[in-house]
Amino acid sequence: MSQFKVQTRFRCSTIVVALLIVFVVSFGGLMFYPTKAQAETADSLREQIDEINSEVQRKKAEVEELNSRISHYRNLIENKKLESASLADQVVLLENQIAKTEVSIEIAEQEIAGLNIQVNRLEERINAVEQQIDRERKLLGSLARKLYQRQTSASIMEILLTHSTFSEFFDDLYAIVSLQRKMDDALDRIKDLKQSLDIERQLREEKLATVTERKTQLENARRELEDEISFRGSLLNETKSSELEFRYMLAELKREQNEADSDIAYLEKILREKIDFSEQLTDQVSFISWPIAPLRGISAIFHDPEYPYRHIFEHPGIDIRAQQGTAIRAAAAGIVARAKDAGFGYSYIMLIHNSGISTVYGHVSRITVKEDTFVERGEIIGYSGGMPGTPGAGSLTTGPHLHFECRLSGIPVDPMQYLIGG
Repeated sequence: MSQFKVQTRFRCSTIVVALLIVFVVSFGGLMFYPTKAQAETADSLREQIDEINSEVQRKKAEVEELNSRISHYRNLIENKKLESASLADQVVLLENQIAKTEVSIEIAEQEIAGLNIQVNRLEERINAVEQQIDRERKLLGSLARKLYQRQTSASIMEILLTHSTFSEFFDDLYAIVSLQRKMDDALDRIKDLKQSLDIERQLREEKLATVTERKTQLENARRELEDEISFRGSLLNETKSSELEFRYMLAELKREQNEADSDIAYLEKILREKIDFSEQLTDQVSFISWPIAPLRGISAIFHDPEYPYRHIFEHPGIDIRAQQGTAIRAAAAGIVARAKDAGFGYSYIMLIHNSGISTVYGHVSRITVKEDTFVERGEIIGYSGGMPGTPGAGSLTTGPHLHFECRLSGIPVDPMQYLIGG
């Protein structure tokens, strides 16, 4: 009797193994396809992506059209610069620059609007992915509980012996394997969704950074527009719309510039030897600090192609927007070579530094240092000006700002090459 039981168990075990082999061969390659809800979610995401792409393309087309208008105004400006200098020409030049700046503002606004659309869509996609991850986690938990209940309820042998037919046995065994595969699939989907979520979040941060950058550029463009409109008004006011008065002021501007250039070159040559022996200037100058924080942006760059008086002289520095009366600080330790108070003419300060560097600060409304004295980096040396008709502004100034020059062996160089963060 015991021998019969052993043989029976052996045959049952053999049958189970054979059945498992058949099951693996029959169902091992079984594919699981996304559910209807998952397919609908994917379709919805694709539709959102297509919608974003369409809106972005529309914004790009609008920006391209605006860029063509900017090119048109730029050509008008260049052509007007080639004509003889007259008040009428200068006013037309300013009108074209104002129009170009207005278009630049419109471009920035369009780009910001387009970027905000993309950010909003990314937020929607991030929310959708987060919700999908939550659903997958709940599904995974449910599958794990079901699998645990089935696997702990009975062994394979017990499952086989408790079913009256092989069909019922296969159904139960298939259910266990199916649950395991569904769990694996759910884990894979969660992993993929998390990777997708990380990418979407990184893209969102990049877009937000671009929005911030474009908003800063937009604010600078608006300030530039204000400066240009103000300059046009002050130009007409100072000249009293008189061509003769304009030519006189233009000549005065040229004289002031030539006088300042000659003075700076002379001082550079005469004082450099003396300062080389100064014990106060022992450190080599490899960089310079901002004399005024450029919170309001730069209104004119070094050798600016759009400088309104380029037909008279190249712009030898940068113009830093600043409210009238802003404190000016020494860009580096140095000796005050010149502290020229010209009344309502062009007032400026020149500092001589080590390493062949000198700096010039123009349109100074008030000077607080004396010539041949030593100043530390960051020390207040005066206060900015530039408002037409105010002390230190000089002729035909474009508005409140600090004109800042950096010279190497007396020759003007781009200050941005030496400024911290420039």
